[in-house]
Amino acid sequence: MAGFIKLHPHSLSFQHLEDGNFNAELSFTVEQYGLMVSDCLVKLQLFAPNQFHSHWWMVCDDPAQLNVPGFSVFLRSLEKYVFSTLNYSPEDAVINSPQSANLRLVGSGSASSELFFDKMYFDIDQVKFQMIKD
Repeated sequence: MAGFIKLHPHSLSFQHLEDGNFNAELSFTVEQYGLMVSDCLVKLQLFAPNQFHSHWWMVCDDPAQLNVPGFSVFLRSLEKYVFSTLNYSPEDAVINSPQSANLRLVGSGSASSELFFDKMYFDIDQVKFQMIKD
């Protein structure tokens, strides 16, 4: 069943709230058997590292709004990629210059920032991100 469902992340925008907490919105496309469903948007709550989590972590505000098999695995993988691999911190809005052309940061140093993901998708069957080859 290779290629059954692929999730293409487009952007992850972070908002610093007045109470000091963070929210985020994830924009992505779902691909199933080559059929693309674009403009999917999900709201997320962000939580800072603590005794149980070594990096920032995301929680979907309303998981029932999605009917995408494997979405939670995709979200956990994206979380690890953004906060562990790229060392992104919404608090600092600083990235340690990743040597990858698949990410751009906009709005660093303000109350909001947005990460853009280019040329990558999450393959549900293989449970990992893949780069789109030109």
